[in-house]
Amino acid sequence: MIRSWIATGLLAGSWLFGLGYYQPASIAVWGVLLLGAVILLGDLPIPRLARRQGILAAILLGPAVWLVPLPYKAIPLLLAVGLVLMQTPLPRRWPQWLARGCIAAAAILLAQSLALECYAILTARAHELPSLLAHALAGVTRSLGVETAVDGSWLVLRSLEQTHRVGATWDLLLDAGSVCFLAGGWVLLVLTRRPYGRGTGDGFRAGVVDLLRLAAVGTAWAPLRAAILIGLWLQRSLRADSLGEVNVADVFVNAWLHLLLLAGLAWLASRVLGRGAARLPQGAHRAASGLDADSGLGSRPARHGIASAPVLIATGIGLAAFVWHWDPVGQPQAGRIMIVERHSTWEPTTTPYGTQVYGEAGSYNYAAAYDYCGQYFQMSRLLEAEAIDDRTLARCDVLVIKTPTSRYAEDEIAAVVRFVERGGALLMIGDHTNVFNMNTSLNDVARHFGFTFRNDLLFRVGTPYEQKYRPPVMASPVVQHVPPMNFAVSCSIDPGRSRGRMVIRSAGLFSLPPAYHEMNYHPQAEYRPHMHFGSWCQLWATRYGRGRVLAFADSTLFSNFCVFQPGKAELLRGMLAWLNHRSVWDRHAARLTMVLSLGLLSALLLAAGVWHGRRQGLDWTLLVAAGYAGWAVAAVAMIADHRRVLPVPPVRDALPHVVLDRIVSQVPLFTGAFADDKDGLGYGLFEQWIPRIGNRISRETGPQAFAGVAIVIVCPTRSVTPEYQQRLVEFVAAGGSLLVLDSPDVVGSTANSILWPFGLASTATGAELNAGPLVWAETLQIPTTPLLASSRIDGGEPIAAIGETPVAAQVQHGRGLVTAIGFGSLFNDAAMGTHWLPEPEPDTLLRYEVLYGLLRAALPHKLRAAQTSQSLTDASDE
Repeated sequence: MIRSWIATGLLAGSWLFGLGYYQPASIAVWGVLLLGAVILLGDLPIPRLARRQGILAAILLGPAVWLVPLPYKAIPLLLAVGLVLMQTPLPRRWPQWLARGCIAAAAILLAQSLALECYAILTARAHELPSLLAHALAGVTRSLGVETAVDGSWLVLRSLEQTHRVGATWDLLLDAGSVCFLAGGWVLLVLTRRPYGRGTGDGFRAGVVDLLRLAAVGTAWAPLRAAILIGLWLQRSLRADSLGEVNVADVFVNAWLHLLLLAGLAWLASRVLGRGAARLPQGAHRAASGLDADSGLGSRPARHGIASAPVLIATGIGLAAFVWHWDPVGQPQAGRIMIVERHSTWEPTTTPYGTQVYGEAGSYNYAAAYDYCGQYFQMSRLLEAEAIDDRTLARCDVLVIKTPTSRYAEDEIAAVVRFVERGGALLMIGDHTNVFNMNTSLNDVARHFGFTFRNDLLFRVGTPYEQKYRPPVMASPVVQHVPPMNFAVSCSIDPGRSRGRMVIRSAGLFSLPPAYHEMNYHPQAEYRPHMHFGSWCQLWATRYGRGRVLAFADSTLFSNFCVFQPGKAELLRGMLAWLNHRSVWDRHAARLTMVLSLGLLSALLLAAGVWHGRRQGLDWTLLVAAGYAGWAVAAVAMIADHRRVLPVPPVRDALPHVVLDRIVSQVPLFTGAFADDKDGLGYGLFEQWIPRIGNRISRETGPQAFAGVAIVIVCPTRSVTPEYQQRLVEFVAAGGSLLVLDSPDVVGSTANSILWPFGLASTATGAELNAGPLVWAETLQIPTTPLLASSRIDGGEPIAAIGETPVAAQVQHGRGLVTAIGFGSLFNDAAMGTHWLPEPEPDTLLRYEVLYGLLRAALPHKLRAAQTSQSLTDASDE
């Protein structure tokens, strides 16, 4: 039996690595743990399924295997593989061993996935232990000789005249791995102790007793486990440099250590529960399932055939999935979006994102985001001189309160609350650590809707400033059109007592409180014992009265330097689009009535399905497969419905869309506020500067690379396929613009494979001789600048030269334009000033003017209101 408990521990630990729950995910480790568990579970008493049921179950699992993402995909995949292997007539023992292991592992993983989902939701709402449990945990550390007190959500430990704070959280006392182990252990007990006779209550009573014993094991182990972790950290802390608070608390988020501690839980469970476990006797497979393996019929033939129970189960699960993910979008409103500039001096929309303002003022603002949203909505501003009252708010459908730096008056807050209650929509955007006291100001409003922005900062374990996010399969309509993206640094959101949905919930993060001695309250990205870790809410959706509210925790994403990175602009557009809709189900009473009614119907269908399944002698694997089929159908239907009711908003006033190719070009760019290439050899600033002339930009691969009106290819090095080459020729011939940057320092350049079809060519030979003043065609009015080296550009009409050597040229092709330059490194990050934050030096400003002249000559552009230096009108004039 110890092998089965070890396997359960391996499966519990696999979630930590597969999901990256505490540290970055490792699919390789996840796969090894899964394989080990399958092998260890091969001797469990899994009855052989009748052929007809096995085939039907495997077929029903097919859609889920295709649709469900990793690591959840392992559940239907293992179950399907196990069912197929079980039907394989090989005269060997190992196929049946693996079949039983796969089926048992799938059952355990299914229970663990459900338990982990509930655990993540609950802890994302509140990580802190209740006071009673925090004091109990403090008692455990005191019993080990460590003087301990409780201060709110922290344990305060004193050792060697030093005091240390440790976060008293659920993840410390009862971590995700332990929760998964206990859920999987319950399934293991069912699989090993299931009664094979009918009509007796002994099996049920034994199951209840085992469940209570398992709960007792978990209760006894949890404080011991927490004490071990605290002891390991404290021992490391005392042995480290005593100057300052050392960065040794990574033991709390070490998935390997969590996996190792599961061994202790497995050993304890095997000692308490491992004796007397039932094993399937020889020849009892048929009796256990009540099936005739040859005929495929149960011992008690079904009155309505084999289909009734699976259909009921599939319908019930599909309905439950619908209820769980149901988010009524409703009908669109007029699309009047009002940005509140009053009480906010941070990230304004009023400072132009053009060619005149640089540094923090030019890049740390929302002008580009404002212009981007202006393509889809009627944008306006509520300026500092205007009042926040009922009359002003009546001019908009969606109100955006972003990063306030001073507090709202009581009458202003009351006006906002009335606006939402009467059917308005509110988007609140905060940022980390209560910087500039913005969360204090936001929470004055947010508390009326039942939630708050926490005064913390979330870091990614392992890579603090690179938190990746990918929308789930059944995503909220808000994020359904959002591609994979990266967060910058956010706070977390405490949903409190509000009823709503965590649109973005992320794990693998740790939270630190503000560092008030820093100007921006930003703590160092270090593992501190007082940190909280695990699952967090970063985008919260709720309804209030007849209106809607969204709260988002990372304002940096929509700043000029960041907004056109993958997913950021799409997220902002999705939030505004969802808020710009109203539904009769926005009222809580109507929505609750629908949810309760459908939930009850789902429960009745599931109960009826289980009852019919027992009467018909159907195996549980067929019922689970039917449930997965019902979920897959519901998922496909809901995805299609969400895309139907909330498509990408139609464009009202388009900005020219410039695509930065990521098919053949892989130059380093920026992720968030930081350059991917620390030596300045990337082109992130070049990318950021393109929208300054009046367009929008996106990074694209695949067919979307041809979705704009212009394509920019920077120093390509990947192979250019004939299909890609032909698409480029057709794109330009139809009126598109193409800008290709090559440079003599590029190793393995494939620029010529792009340029040759247009009669252009780039030659790096002798590039060091191409040095001197870079002179442009007079018609372009681009200033002369010194150049150290350049590739020669042949063909077309030269637009720039060094002496007699052409280094830039253009050619008309069909209705489009192709521009090629041989000195791309003139615009890399090092040449452009390395970062967007400092004010540029005079020689850097000259380089900017050269770039703007090139971009205007090569790409379409269109100035909008926020990109001009004219004074801004008030919201009513706009």
